[in-house]
Amino acid sequence: MFKHGTIALGLLMPDDTALRETADALEIAEQAGEPIAIGSALLARGITLVYRDGLESEAGYALLDEVRAMALDHQFSLVIVPIVDLHTARRKAELKAFDEAIELARAALDNLTASGEMIWRGMATSTLVESLLLRGADGDIAQAHAAIERLTAVPTDPGFVLHELPLLRMRALVARAQGIDDTYQQYRDRYRKMATDLGFQGHLKWAEAMP
Repeated sequence: MFKHGTIALGLLMPDDTALRETADALEIAEQAGEPIAIGSALLARGITLVYRDGLESEAGYALLDEVRAMALDHQFSLVIVPIVDLHTARRKAELKAFDEAIELARAALDNLTASGEMIWRGMATSTLVESLLLRGADGDIAQAHAAIERLTAVPTDPGFVLHELPLLRMRALVARAQGIDDTYQQYRDRYRKMATDLGFQGHLKWAEAMP
């Protein structure tokens, strides 16, 4: 798995080493002028930056928009479009543009599901579920629950943590939205323990933010 993927999926944090490596890779790719190399470097740099704060994060979203445009112009793989769209959906949810976030996340998840892709499906479901819960309209909790059950039903090898971890987190968030405190705390604690046992830095940060 590419390092930017491990950051987006919560395995690693976007530390100074990742910043330096992705900046160097992008500079080399731009000097070479080869579109696929440039697209790969833009994607890695963009994802690394969006998980930072403030201006760095905003710069990251601009880079992701750039690589998405390259993909639609057939200069880079179309496979990255739903991955970029998931990050855009997260940003829109942060800005309280919940309808747009949900539409983007649902389309990206449908795309990934249709292609049979497995690595990003947990993150895609999480993005949709969290956007629904943040909007909190009538029926949104039911839709969130349905999305969780769809991911649960996906056949995987035992111990496929890229689904198991997001599922624990999502079930906790749904329980909290329903006001079921005991269930929320049980799933939250299981999520924290698994993230701790695996040493997944991003998930540890997200788990620690859950009261």
